[in-house]
Amino acid sequence: MIFVKGYGQMCNNILQYAHIYAWGRENGKKVISMRFSYKYQYFELCKRSDHNWGSYLFAKSLINTHAIKHLWLEYAHEVTPQDVEALKKDKLIGISGWGFRHPELFFKYEDEIREQFAILSKYKLPVDKYLASCEQSDIRLAVHIRRGDYARFLGGKYFFDDDVYIRNIREFMGQFHDKQVSVFICTNDKALDVEKYRTALGTPHIHLFRGSEIEDLYLLSQCDYIIGAKSTFSLVASFYRHVPLYHLEDKDAPLTLSSFRYFEDLFMGV
Repeated sequence: MIFVKGYGQMCNNILQYAHIYAWGRENGKKVISMRFSYKYQYFELCKRSDHNWGSYLFAKSLINTHAIKHLWLEYAHEVTPQDVEALKKDKLIGISGWGFRHPELFFKYEDEIREQFAILSKYKLPVDKYLASCEQSDIRLAVHIRRGDYARFLGGKYFFDDDVYIRNIREFMGQFHDKQVSVFICTNDKALDVEKYRTALGTPHIHLFRGSEIEDLYLLSQCDYIIGAKSTFSLVASFYRHVPLYHLEDKDAPLTLSSFRYFEDLFMGV
């Protein structure tokens, strides 16, 4: 049995666990996520009998007391044959870090991964009601505006101001002159002024959704396109329904439909 110790925030944990799960599935090893045993209780995975507080505390105790081996695998090139052999042979073992990557196995078992991280109905219902209350449109564009921690992350590399997002939305809408586009903004910026966006873009069909983290994730996944600063959050949203995603990395880069890519093109680069 492999116990996966958490890494970063919610969507980092999803991708970290998914790679290890796929490897375990291929090699006949049961994999338990410590993080989803007690936190982020939003998914079908969290309803399983082996994902609970008891599993978390048991694994934490084994790791903290050094009763089992604990591998820290932060970088893919540092994963040694000895590490892999330990994962195969040890009856109980812990694993941490971001570097255990097996994309071919990830995609072999992606349907199972998607099923495990299906969002529970009680978190989807408020979003479904919200979307139904908005105007019917030809295209729904989700815009994920990451502020907060992104002011410091990598020196603010992916922290963009409103004008950058407004320009990208305008250029997106320009690709669909004959279509009605509705825009749904999800953000951790409590001060964001949605009227600024409506005025600048000349349309009332700009919506600011103030949901929880899981509601935001679900809303992003229910749109037809996603624009957002580079993050695993928008990447996982794209994964659910194969939604085209444009990760903003260069504030001056023009947006065209060719700017959008899919999960399988992007997930190894995050």
